[in-house]
Amino acid sequence: MKTKLFFIGVAIWSLNSVYGQDCGTPTTLNPTIYPQEKNANYKSGSSSVVCINVFFHIVKNTDGTSAFPTPNTDDIVRELNEFYSPHNIIINNAGTSFINNSNYLNIDTEEGKLIASSKNRSGAINYYIVDHMEYNGFALASPSDALFIKDNRVLTSTSAHELGHCLGVYHTHKGLAYGDSGCAEAIDGSNCSSCGDLICDTPADNGEVNTNGYSPDLTNIMSYFHLYGYKRDHFTNGQGFRMRYAINFESVLQDIKSTSCITISEISTICYPQTSTITLSNLANATTVWSCSSNVKIVSSNNSSATIRGLDSYSNGDGWIKATLSNGITFQENLHIGKAEISNVMFRNAVGGIDYFCSSHNNNEIEIISNIPDTSYDVRIRDLSTFNIVAGPYNFTGNISTLRTNYNYTTGWYLFEVRSANSCGTTNWIEREVEFVDCTIGEGGGQLEYIIYPNPSSETLTIQKKTTTSKKISIKKSVPPNKPSSIELYEFNSNLIYKSKINSQLVIDISDYKKGRYILKITKNKKSETHHIIIK
Repeated sequence: MKTKLFFIGVAIWSLNSVYGQDCGTPTTLNPTIYPQEKNANYKSGSSSVVCINVFFHIVKNTDGTSAFPTPNTDDIVRELNEFYSPHNIIINNAGTSFINNSNYLNIDTEEGKLIASSKNRSGAINYYIVDHMEYNGFALASPSDALFIKDNRVLTSTSAHELGHCLGVYHTHKGLAYGDSGCAEAIDGSNCSSCGDLICDTPADNGEVNTNGYSPDLTNIMSYFHLYGYKRDHFTNGQGFRMRYAINFESVLQDIKSTSCITISEISTICYPQTSTITLSNLANATTVWSCSSNVKIVSSNNSSATIRGLDSYSNGDGWIKATLSNGITFQENLHIGKAEISNVMFRNAVGGIDYFCSSHNNNEIEIISNIPDTSYDVRIRDLSTFNIVAGPYNFTGNISTLRTNYNYTTGWYLFEVRSANSCGTTNWIEREVEFVDCTIGEGGGQLEYIIYPNPSSETLTIQKKTTTSKKISIKKSVPPNKPSSIELYEFNSNLIYKSKINSQLVIDISDYKKGRYILKITKNKKSETHHIIIK
């Protein structure tokens, strides 16, 4: 047992002592926060594919002889594309030059900066291959247009790791381990968009394997868990989105795009029995293997195209068609099959939430959200007491639409009806009953005694007693005027998560609460009022 403990201790010491030799990319003191794509999902269509140039610089001896076996740069590009093409980033081999200078065979980061300042090619990420340095590799910055790597690391995950830094992604352990500066990401990810690596689908990473409540991504390209023997093999969707955003908007990367890569045509909806064809361009000598999801049928295919349709008349929902190329590139087109299901549409009132609406607000805004492309929607509203159409029909096309009904609703129940249409046809009307309530009236018909602001909120909720009390509220003389009210905050599944007392004002810190809808109940002298709360 003692021998085993000693061995573990030595192993941990060794890892901590050599971590600095893995990646020498300078830590970013003021990391750039990019827009967060919702749930880190994205459409894998040709419109979102970016092609970038990588130019190779191979250092040789001063007399022009090779100091190390000359790597095949096409093999490096093939390896990179296996990691990057699933995220719609295609790497193009823009060429190779040789630097005949023995002084550059063994460099440090400062020398790397000097080399890049004189040797960098415009219009590409500059990929320098040297014989030796303190680190396995490093990028000049994150983002940047140059990286340096040891010749024996070019066909390992180090290559994709350093290119990731060039394209604006950070270590998954940023702010938590290995001396990487920045604010630490919370274990529950509640601050994921502002701390750590700024990406919400990479779990908080403390540099250790599943310890102290942390459950990091052990095989992420931007992690250090290969030091523990784990194979780094993927980026997350959020990392892919951040890299594509950097390519499109970071000034240092503005000229690295290329038009020389293989491209795939975009297809968003397929039907049955109609067929659609997807094509590849600039294939050169690459060969293609086509595959698809179980609800898609490949009718015919060749090396550069595939003709597809829905599997049968019952096929409906999400699917995909994939082209796997011999050069390491993978294209996957995510598509919709059949008519657009109404289940993917959500009514959300900007004031009242999604389960009720406020009759006291004129010009109610009804926000309708859909994730189905190339679809149009018709919406109409009926008064259930008369069944007359009182608003609409309204029509919109796209993912998000905000509609102003211009109807002054009275309290009561209404029927929302929606149908969709795409190239596969039009659905039947789908109905949903919605109640309009007077949001200024409390439970039991009493006027609200407290106001809550801001609502929605992500940081704090202030509960404030109104300065004057309506004559509609009667207060028993036997109740002391300073008797506090009881505050209870419930999740929408009725779980009580907060309880306190209030006299005139109370501020609740909600920054650690999950996003969603809550019920706030204020009780005094057996009378209560309720408020719908949204934490965003």
